[in-house]
Amino acid sequence: MNRVNRFPEFIYRHWTNPDMASASSLLCEEQLLCSICLDAFTEPVSTPCGHNYCKACITGYWASSGQVQCPLCMKKFRKRQQLQVNTEFRDMVEHFNNMRVRGDNDILAKPGEVPCDICLEPKLKAQKTCLVCLASYCQSHLEPHQRVKSLKKHQLIDPVSNLEDRVCKMHDKMFELFCREDQMCVCFMCLKDNHATHEAIPLERAFKERKVELGYVMSEIKMMENTKSRRIKEIKSSVEQSKKKLDKEIADIAEVFTALVVSLQRSQADLIKVIQEKQKAAQKEAEDCMTQLEQEVAESRKRRSEMEQLLQTEDHLHLLQSCPSLLFPAHTEDLFNPLSYSTSPLTSDLYDISRQSYVGMVKKAAAHMEKKLCNEMEMLIHEVRLSDGCEADEQPDAAEKVMTDEFVKEVWTPLQDKLMMIQQCNAVDVTLDAYTANSKLMVSQDGKQLRFAVGLPSRTALFGRSFVRQPFVLGREGFFSGRFYYEVRVSASKGWLLGVVKESINREILFFPTPEEGGWTFVKIYNPISQVHEEYFANTFSNAPLYLRQRSQTVGVFVDYEKGEVSFYDVEARTLIYSYTGCAFMETPPAQKDILYSMAATYLSSRPKVYPIFGIFENDYDNMLVITPVA
Repeated sequence: MNRVNRFPEFIYRHWTNPDMASASSLLCEEQLLCSICLDAFTEPVSTPCGHNYCKACITGYWASSGQVQCPLCMKKFRKRQQLQVNTEFRDMVEHFNNMRVRGDNDILAKPGEVPCDICLEPKLKAQKTCLVCLASYCQSHLEPHQRVKSLKKHQLIDPVSNLEDRVCKMHDKMFELFCREDQMCVCFMCLKDNHATHEAIPLERAFKERKVELGYVMSEIKMMENTKSRRIKEIKSSVEQSKKKLDKEIADIAEVFTALVVSLQRSQADLIKVIQEKQKAAQKEAEDCMTQLEQEVAESRKRRSEMEQLLQTEDHLHLLQSCPSLLFPAHTEDLFNPLSYSTSPLTSDLYDISRQSYVGMVKKAAAHMEKKLCNEMEMLIHEVRLSDGCEADEQPDAAEKVMTDEFVKEVWTPLQDKLMMIQQCNAVDVTLDAYTANSKLMVSQDGKQLRFAVGLPSRTALFGRSFVRQPFVLGREGFFSGRFYYEVRVSASKGWLLGVVKESINREILFFPTPEEGGWTFVKIYNPISQVHEEYFANTFSNAPLYLRQRSQTVGVFVDYEKGEVSFYDVEARTLIYSYTGCAFMETPPAQKDILYSMAATYLSSRPKVYPIFGIFENDYDNMLVITPVA
């Protein structure tokens, strides 16, 4: 059977038997190659001898050799044959080539992948995209671009799906230029319209320039990443070192507190030892006393026995001669006194020990020490929270020097610590509101000083705002939440009033404002008639006067709106003078008033403002109150 006759049968068996296809792939490829060009058949033709060649190959061979013969079997022909393309064989070869290519490269396009624009459904995955044809091709449909000369000149790129973005929508032309001024891709037609005066360069050149720019940017980004990576390593190393250092410091702190506990336990042991020794001494003294008393009791019984025998005798002379020695012995003058031993120096200490309780003494001392320790710990925690650790680095042995067998010495009182934190966290700037001042008072221009207006004509009180009967004035600022603190120097005034009042305080009040009236104040009265010239009161004279250890020079006023507390501090002595608790700052508005406000679309708050209040009682121009900055 010749090659032409058997090849279709072979191809048929190859298609219908997949196992045979894999076993004879080399044979198939050999049979599909032209023996002249050694490439796949193109326009195959058959010679009279039965061999197959490409039409161009056999005609070229005959023209170059000058002989009409078969290149394989060398059989000569009488005249040049008019060769016809074996169309059936050609279609079979092309179909077989397509089947072979599909087995290697053709894959169905998945969602998100670029499909072939030529394939029917289901579409194969595109291998290349032609920028000239504006189409994407799978491997089989890409074959003309690899074979035809004119198509080989087309620019092929990796598959892309956004071909419409590469075409100018205005002129329907491919983008081939890049406008530097507008930083956009344009076509040649755009240079005649909107970009006529702009500088445009080829896309390839713009591509190279942009790649260079991206390279610079990438280098800078890489340098920045390296710098940040080094910084991260430094921070990580610093955190690790800090953690190790803090772990060591925590261990040292635990050791310090352990030493403190050991010191307390040692002091406890010493105290118990002293008490036990004192108890032993008292017990020995008691035993000695009991021994002496037992001896005296024995002697007393012996004498009593002798007296009983003497009473039984009938000899008058013997009774009279023996009686004096029995009645008045030389060493027992207090023999007949039944209380003679109850107050003797020997037993007085025993009664003191029995009546004394060491538990009360220890509890009192322990409470005092606990108070000091809590004070120190609060201050220590506050200092640690505010410090940055520099002092600890400069003086690493400071804690060890302070820690001794003696208990921690007192540096500040608890109120001192609290006042310090109040001053740091809650200080506000308060000024006087001259429009609320009584006509007898004069407010300085900066609103920080208050005096009596001696020698000046009385001002007319503003209706509803000024205090009419009492020399009071309010602060300009009101508060309805949080905490606030301010200080007033009172040393230049003999009689004064400080505190806070509600905004609704009666301006025609006849006396000092009370909590029921919406005022929480502290008052100093100067009375030259009484033995005690200076007296301090809370709210009214009905309260018992408060006796202070020393005259206050500057008074601090602290208000905690949420807790309902108003406290007064002696700033120089750093002690608490007086404190109100449970202050009813918040109030429930009357139902009628609430309804009227709601009808007017106005919100009526249940948190009224409280205002600082100040007062001077001595009609003397030298009397003055000064609002001072908080240190």
